[in-house]
Amino acid sequence: MVTLEELQSDIIIEAKKGYPILLSGSIVFLLFTFLPFILPMELIHLIWIFGLGAIFPLGLLLSKLLGVNLLSTKNPLGTLGGIVAGPQAFYIPVFIIVYMHIPAYLPFTIGLLGGSHFLPYMWIYKSKAYLFVTLGVCLSAMIIGGWMVDYAFTLVPLAISIVYGLGVVLILKELKTERKELTPSSQLTR
Repeated sequence: MVTLEELQSDIIIEAKKGYPILLSGSIVFLLFTFLPFILPMELIHLIWIFGLGAIFPLGLLLSKLLGVNLLSTKNPLGTLGGIVAGPQAFYIPVFIIVYMHIPAYLPFTIGLLGGSHFLPYMWIYKSKAYLFVTLGVCLSAMIIGGWMVDYAFTLVPLAISIVYGLGVVLILKELKTERKELTPSSQLTR
């Protein structure tokens, strides 16, 4: 019988705490930072809603290049990670309503809802980095996107990009520190 501790160790080793997704998000939000300088705001609003869909495929591509298995099918915690990410699809109608009525608050809404979904990964991956990511993204979206609305489409994505990037650094540091402690379960690696 495999213990929860062994399942967590296995998913941490196999998925490397999911850092390629944060790396992907950091790249996408960095690109979003520069959009107001080259595109009309009407188009930027739509890119914020639908362009976020690029994060997951880019994360999968990066994970392949980095030798990380984000789509673990042998471990039920991998399934749980997918379930935790799934509700984001239900955020899209909220984003569309915000776009239709108060598009200036898209960075606030997207940052707050999107950032909050990372909290369960703190437990799945035993990672304080995900608490940092959740709090950093949510607070920067709330403060900048809520009170500095005129600058939200440049400063919120920049802040999110930086927080995600720091999250990647923290996760890699955690992985390096934990490498000796973690040993894969023989039942899952067979």
